[in-house]
Amino acid sequence: MTPALLLLFAFSTWTSVFGAGPTVSIGDFMFVGRQTSENVEFFGGVPFAEPPIDNLRLKPPVLKTFSSGQHIVFNATQFGPSCVQTLVPVDEVSEDCLSLSIFRPANLELDQAKGDGLAVMVWFYGGGFIVGSSSMYDGTPLVNRSVFRGTPTIFVAANYRLGPLGFPRGDDVAREAAAGSRVLNLGLQDNIAALQWIQKHIASFGGNPSKVTVFGESAGARAIEVLLLSNQIQGLARGAIMESTGGTPPISATSSTANAAWDNFMAVLPQCANTSGTNVECIRHLKTSELIEGFINDRIFFNATISAGNPWGPTLDDDIIPSFPSTLKPDHGVLEAVIIGCNKDEATLFTVQTVNSTQAISDKILGSPPSPPDASPSQRKVQLQKLHHILEETLALYPNIPSLGSPFDTGNETFGLDPEYKRSAAVSTDMGFQAERRFHINHQLLPAGISAFSYLFTDPDAVPVQDFVTGMPVPGSLGATHSSEIFYVFGTLAERPEVKEVTPTAAKLSDMMMDYWISFANTLNPNDGKGSTRPNWPEYTSNRQELMQLNGHNTTAIKDDFRERQIAFFNRDPTVFGY
Repeated sequence: MTPALLLLFAFSTWTSVFGAGPTVSIGDFMFVGRQTSENVEFFGGVPFAEPPIDNLRLKPPVLKTFSSGQHIVFNATQFGPSCVQTLVPVDEVSEDCLSLSIFRPANLELDQAKGDGLAVMVWFYGGGFIVGSSSMYDGTPLVNRSVFRGTPTIFVAANYRLGPLGFPRGDDVAREAAAGSRVLNLGLQDNIAALQWIQKHIASFGGNPSKVTVFGESAGARAIEVLLLSNQIQGLARGAIMESTGGTPPISATSSTANAAWDNFMAVLPQCANTSGTNVECIRHLKTSELIEGFINDRIFFNATISAGNPWGPTLDDDIIPSFPSTLKPDHGVLEAVIIGCNKDEATLFTVQTVNSTQAISDKILGSPPSPPDASPSQRKVQLQKLHHILEETLALYPNIPSLGSPFDTGNETFGLDPEYKRSAAVSTDMGFQAERRFHINHQLLPAGISAFSYLFTDPDAVPVQDFVTGMPVPGSLGATHSSEIFYVFGTLAERPEVKEVTPTAAKLSDMMMDYWISFANTLNPNDGKGSTRPNWPEYTSNRQELMQLNGHNTTAIKDDFRERQIAFFNRDPTVFGY
């Protein structure tokens, strides 16, 4: 059989098995997707980089090319595998994970895309840089909404490497980096590579590479933040939406915390116990199954790792995070506009419900990483003295009065817990999230000429992503916590088992939030007047510091002055906390 007949036979077999799904061609590759609804087409597992295995393991991503010399039909009907982690079943993870999930309006004709293609929304998932996957996010309702409101938009979700494979650290790794290997922050480099691939190829899917908005939550938002601050995002997007950026600050790759994390991981890899080479060289020769076993044996689980301070986030390096984020100044106009916001009770999700003292607050403040990163013993001593004073002031600013704690606006209710729970959650919410949001806007975005819109998500019906919840929280004790806005943004409230009932007010708010987000992706302003009737979202300026309160019972603009004294206290010198 000739190659041409063989290809024809293969494609005939393909269409009989997979059906005549939508197709997109790039180079020698033809991607065959499927429809997820009448108005939405899906292409999953689309590779943006070569598999980071064998000689490419623990190395920067290499962009995927599509010139093989022969015609290849690619089954893009399913999500690609997740990167190595412990959240999903073993048979659903792979090191060959650097892929995209693309949802686009169905029956898209390029001449319908106003000549230059559709706006593109690119999603980076959260999960503390240790768990997460593009397969967790169904873009169908968001794209459906974009079609319904007359602003058809493409949604893309990108995988990136996690944990020790995405964020290696320790002295051995640092020596590789010093020798010229870009081995640090590989997960962030994957983010950059995904955006570079989109610039080159999204037009084939009907997208406009000059109308890209990147958005993400938690770790995904933090990734966007540091790419913005270091100008790495220049030319790869025009807008960004950061949901709940904050949390753990980056640490030095050679810090005691970094070395302890790496040493613990190496200790559960018996194959590397007596190797004569470096740790990095040994890991490059392991089987994927051995690495997965290492993740499990090292207990790199979201709940356990985050509550212990998460040693697997980004590290300081030479180009993406060259110094503490608060000291970085982005170039003027590196992006045109940004939406950035937090949930009202961010930190209740991470606050242990058995807390009955100020120990958690003490640990958070005194556990700040060395500042400067290479602090001498005397410098570290001075820093710790400052932190002790800060601890005393913090306890005074946040007295153990339930009505002042988080979940906020719940009066003297303690949900059967010790009042210190609400106190600890309030401190962590402000120190780890709200302070960073205000600092980022006022000291980094606005001075760089970047338009800003900010929000506070407060909907009382919101629930967090179940995978991120520890144990069985007391009903009502979480409030509008971390991750609970995601289902509203994606329009998936009715699809999620966590959501026991979709109230009319929650459904209405979800429509409004999708409209705000889609409007921003298309116009760099959330107020395009299309879709749902919704309040005007004011731009945040130095003279008018207002944000949008997103609440199904009362969505309205409010002043950004809540707990003004407390949050300003944390922003006096962010570097003392390693931020």
